Amino acid sequence: MELLTVRETATLLRVSPLTVRRYIASGRLPAIKVGRGIRIDWVSLERFAEPVVPAAEPVDLSGKPFTFDDPLWDLVGIVDDDGPTDVSTNADRYLADAYADSHDR
Repeated sequence: MELLTVRETATLLRVSPLTVRRYIASGRLPAIKVGRGIRIDWVSLERFAEPVVPAAEPVDLSGKPFTFDDPLWDLVGIVDDDGPTDVSTNADRYLADAYADSHDR
């Protein structure tokens, strides 16, 4: 039985020691308490780090066509035509105006 420290385990997994401690706390990575320290068995670490197996069938990422009965269509035109069209260039001015309006007495 070869035992690794949290820091050694983090180095092998290329994650932070905090992430290793979260794996242990959630029960995903078994650990052993030795004195005041926590140790991870090498065999448990090998079982934890399983290789990713690609899906047998490719995932369809094409989506569906955008139609008038789509709920997203309700968002079209939600902004008034009278509203500002230069928000990106004058964002600071609009924020300052909104702040001033909310703090008027």
